[in-house]
Amino acid sequence: MKTLREIEPFAFGFKEADVSGVDPKYERNYRIACGFKAFMEKCEISINPADWFAGPCCEFPNMGIHYSRGGGIESDPNIRNNQKKRFPYLADEIDVLYDEFEPIRTFRLTGEVFTNNHFKLMDNNCCWGAGSGHANPDYEMLLRIGTNGIREKINLFKKIHTDKKSFYDSLEIALSALEILAERYRILAEKMIETASENDAKILKRIASAFQNIPQNQPRDFFEACQFFWLAYSFIDNDSPGLFDYALGRYYEKHDEQDRYKCLEKLWELFYKVRAWNLCIGGSDEFYNDRCCELTYDILRVAREKHYTTPNITMRFHRNSPERAWKEAVETIATGIGMPAIYNDECVCPALEAIGIPASDAHLYCMNGCNQIDIFGKSHMGLEDGEISVIKALEFALFDGVCQKCFEKIGLSTGNADEFDSFEKLLNAFYKQTDFLTDTVVEISNYAQRVFAEHAPNPWHSLVIQGCIEKGLDYKNRGPYYGHAQILTEGLPDAADSLAAIKHFVFDEKKYTMSQLKDALQSDFKGYENMQKDLYSYDKFGNDIDDVDRIYAEITDHIYRYGQTKSAFRGGKFGFGCSTFERAARYGASVGALPNGRHRDDSTLADSIGAVPGCDENGPTALLNSVLKANQFLATSGNVLQMKFQKNQFNTPTGILSFIALAKTYFRLGGQTLQVNVLSADELKEAKKNPEKYKNLIVRVGGFSDYFVELEEGLQDNIIKRTEQVM
Repeated sequence: MKTLREIEPFAFGFKEADVSGVDPKYERNYRIACGFKAFMEKCEISINPADWFAGPCCEFPNMGIHYSRGGGIESDPNIRNNQKKRFPYLADEIDVLYDEFEPIRTFRLTGEVFTNNHFKLMDNNCCWGAGSGHANPDYEMLLRIGTNGIREKINLFKKIHTDKKSFYDSLEIALSALEILAERYRILAEKMIETASENDAKILKRIASAFQNIPQNQPRDFFEACQFFWLAYSFIDNDSPGLFDYALGRYYEKHDEQDRYKCLEKLWELFYKVRAWNLCIGGSDEFYNDRCCELTYDILRVAREKHYTTPNITMRFHRNSPERAWKEAVETIATGIGMPAIYNDECVCPALEAIGIPASDAHLYCMNGCNQIDIFGKSHMGLEDGEISVIKALEFALFDGVCQKCFEKIGLSTGNADEFDSFEKLLNAFYKQTDFLTDTVVEISNYAQRVFAEHAPNPWHSLVIQGCIEKGLDYKNRGPYYGHAQILTEGLPDAADSLAAIKHFVFDEKKYTMSQLKDALQSDFKGYENMQKDLYSYDKFGNDIDDVDRIYAEITDHIYRYGQTKSAFRGGKFGFGCSTFERAARYGASVGALPNGRHRDDSTLADSIGAVPGCDENGPTALLNSVLKANQFLATSGNVLQMKFQKNQFNTPTGILSFIALAKTYFRLGGQTLQVNVLSADELKEAKKNPEKYKNLIVRVGGFSDYFVELEEGLQDNIIKRTEQVM
């Protein structure tokens, strides 16, 4: 029979760590590192030769008490109950252990510092905060110098920061945990060779040979590089591969062409199994020299051939990107997988430089999670620290802070809108509400950042994110070189459309009073059908109409600039962007009827910085012209623009060249990113009716790709309504 120690090795490693002589400031670091080591010593491991690479190494979520990159110390009540059912003879011990860890569960600690109003605002989708987020470890450095080189760094800086010995001791324990796991895999592979088939034995011998060299030393070929990468990538909790071609390209170039591509295929299959996050390719250095290599192009090739939803591929472009890069990227998009998302170095890098990141590091940006911008191996900023509903701020401005869903006053008091005698007064109230929501998210996020720093340090990421060893500071506690924070927006185009309609009908034409507008909204336009038609048919953002586009640009400028006045606990400033993930429909359902003519129960909300779905009627050039009127150089958190094109647009060389010309022009004029769906509304409608026939239909959502039939209904409707552009 299993003991509780075998079932929960992290918990016992954590609580039984010998902390005598450990500086109390670093006791939590030390205990977590000991938990990692205990887990790597005791976790069940297996090797499937068909996978080619040993792993995924460990899955902490399979045990109730564990450490996750996103949640810190976690104690899962569902696993607790399941374990009591599986091991009834341990039920009492399980309860005692879980009760012991409950007071230090990280999300419990973050929740304790939030106010009732914080919770009300988050529960009603006005905003949210406290994302603990993703990471982009420096796999290039790790593979290049190995654990031997990392240990040398630790010893060097331990001599410099003599008062932080306990911190460095925790790093050495975490590093040894990786080496222990590698050695266990080597021993297992050698044992399996004895009874393996001829083909399996060949793979097992390669795995065993690789682990004789790695992780202590640099890989000798691409197979070893992939094995080393996979060991480190899946060590605690899989996340974003980051600048993958930059990190592994040198090993790919020197490897046999046929074998290296097979290695890539096998790794791609593993990425899909664990639903890997963002993998970034291409781009430029600080002198705009192109970084594409053969691995870059083969990644696009394998993506076309496998047709998987993950990993989430981002490809960077710039003034010197070769035509081959454009052509192969668009051919991959044409398959309908919604990838790669394409990013513009000429916009992103200057935006990062403007907040104090030097060009040499700004050009190491990659995406984290969906679309959040990170500096590869040097930052803790590529995560969602929070989000605000811009359209909710307008609702608060119209109803003096009263939510039109819960009917409680949870927003700021900005006065009775009936008394606003100018559009400027309404706009001023709106800005006060967006500032209020921003301040709330900053407050919530900084609370959470402080809790993570004090109670959930991460000794593994402190090893593989530059700055932590050098400073003697944890990854969660200002160790990385860059700690800027990121806030996302929901409903920015919806707010622009609504404000434009109010300005026209209430203040300019005076066709309706503010009191009538508010009554119409509260009654969901019952009895105000003509008003609803007027509002709905009025000019919409995304059609190159200056009056509404100007409002969009002005409110974007205010919101994005205000965020940069706020400081993050991790260091640096808060920045804004738009990457809505799958939340657009949920946020849309959390507001009442809108002044753009949308009914109360319609959950449609803009899923990017582009037009409200279906409202861009003048073609792709008009949409891009509208979006470009806002300053995208202010966006430091990914500024997603979603576009949907008919399939036949990408079926011919002419169609592909037309899209490339469109994208290049958008980037040249200051656009930051494009994400493209190539499909038809009719096909989506049919898939919604008969999901069993369309199980493999892939769509781009709000920063990731997924199977259409697996999305919630509101999100499906949002995607169906997106305008199909014709070039």
